Amino acid sequence: MQAHIRQAGAIVVKTDGPEPLFLLVKARRDPRVWIFPKGHIERDETSEETALREAAEEAGVAGRILAPVGALEFESDGRRVHVEYFLVEWTGDVAGSEGRPLVWGTYDETHRGLTFENARELLAKAKTVLDGSRRGR
Repeated sequence: MQAHIRQAGAIVVKTDGPEPLFLLVKARRDPRVWIFPKGHIERDETSEETALREAAEEAGVAGRILAPVGALEFESDGRRVHVEYFLVEWTGDVAGSEGRPLVWGTYDETHRGLTFENARELLAKAKTVLDGSRRGR
């Protein structure tokens, strides 16, 4: 059996406004699709470090990990891809290297913008984690 491709991704949220805003970027392979920033875990890099690096590279945002949210698995070019996702609180903008189109939206806008049901389920988990952490403040 072929080994999984290991990736990590970030569900980035801005919490400094009247309601949380979530980040989506255009997929490189299919620019009609909006996704959460994600990418390959490099050698000697943790999943958390990858999630933060990919958010910076793909969307030009910096953040801090709030919590793990879950994982998605799918097939790409005949290989299994396993992506661990983390809820990341936006802390500022940085110079992004890829310049992908991005959009910030409310939970409902982001939910509608996602193409894949499993990504919508991850967003729902992220919102539950966020709501729990905000109540605890």
